[in-house]
Amino acid sequence: MKFEEKILLIAILIVSMSEAMLLTSFAQQEEGPYPMNASISQPICIQLSEEWKTGILFTNTTTIGVQYPITNMTTLNNATLNYIGTNFGTWYNVSACSGNTIDLGIYHCACSNLKCSGGGSCTPGSDELNVAYDAQGGVGWANGTTPTGVPNAPPNTNDYYFPGPLQYQLIGGQVTPGSTVHLRYWIDPSPDNKPSGIYNTTFKVRGVEYTDTPGSCTC
Repeated sequence: MKFEEKILLIAILIVSMSEAMLLTSFAQQEEGPYPMNASISQPICIQLSEEWKTGILFTNTTTIGVQYPITNMTTLNNATLNYIGTNFGTWYNVSACSGNTIDLGIYHCACSNLKCSGGGSCTPGSDELNVAYDAQGGVGWANGTTPTGVPNAPPNTNDYYFPGPLQYQLIGGQVTPGSTVHLRYWIDPSPDNKPSGIYNTTFKVRGVEYTDTPGSCTC
């Protein structure tokens, strides 16, 4: 074999090896599908009125602003701040902070029934008043978009009474950033034959994305 032919053969061999490597390289390329995932949690902010933060304190049917013992056990009794000021608007409210970027659902729940803590003839921790509606009453509420635009009694449906301990209940649906929900509360003590004393419980307020649910109420 001539020298020139050997050079040509070697060149052909190198080209063939390069083509083989190129084919191998293409063979190693892959395609999907493969997951691409992003988890987003929008920050949520709500602000309760300072008066509401002090609690919901019930008085009689006519007193404004001051807590007095309930004497009529068979009717709705006001929360102390239902009707305050010259315009008699409620001071119970919750706002969706203006910095939110999503609409909210706002919920409340009661941690327990109102249990006797003493101060009378009731048995502490034993005697209690129901928060949920029944034939005798319960703890009801109403909402509105202005302090004076809240109804003067709970609408006649169980949806406007606490559903029972440790159950969240919607009090403001699709609340836009910067908007406020105003509320009034009433108690029709149930059962209405409980002995005198001080009965109390605690409640919670929670905001979530309006398409979401608040989960379990834990106290």
